[in-house]
Amino acid sequence: HENAGWVEEVGSAVSNLAPGDTVILHPHITCGLCRYCRAGDEMHCTSSRFPGVDGTDGGMADYLLTDARSAVKLDPSLQPADVAALADAGLTAYHAVKKALPLLYPGTSALIIGAGGLGHIGVQALKAMSATKIIVLDRNQAALDLVRGYGADETVLADENATEQVLDLTDGNGAEVVFDFVAEQGAEALGWNLTRRAGSHYIIGYGGNISV
Repeated sequence: HENAGWVEEVGSAVSNLAPGDTVILHPHITCGLCRYCRAGDEMHCTSSRFPGVDGTDGGMADYLLTDARSAVKLDPSLQPADVAALADAGLTAYHAVKKALPLLYPGTSALIIGAGGLGHIGVQALKAMSATKIIVLDRNQAALDLVRGYGADETVLADENATEQVLDLTDGNGAEVVFDFVAEQGAEALGWNLTRRAGSHYIIGYGGNISV
């Protein structure tokens, strides 16, 4: 369901793509006409298809049929295999950050829990799109070292001292915005506990339960 590749053939009505173009595909095939599509909320399209997930041929098939709206032309120097994950992991992290941007004015702090496949993209999106202080929490030191180079201002190893360290970095109050890219094995409770009063807690990962 995360797909990029080269256009093999186009229909007679397609004007934005040609055979041989390098493209990445939005994961959903959407109508563009329903209320949700017109409002820019295409994930809720009333007649969408989801290649690779709903029985429609996905990226493991010889060919994938999509529509011209779902194909985004790339620089031909890019290799599709290098960017295909941006079609889901990249969009997911970007979407969460974009929703939170009005809350991330200068002087605020954002805590990212989990610096893995989604979290490290979230760090890059936050750095590019906001002026917030970026704090990243993960139990893998190598992942923390990686995101230092991607724009993280502070990194915290998820050990028994993690809560105290994050509170120290946020004046004892927690972060204005918490992005939980893990949401299981205790991370979901930790994220809630490290959210400042009147702050916002975004749960992107899944697997655990949260009680408020």
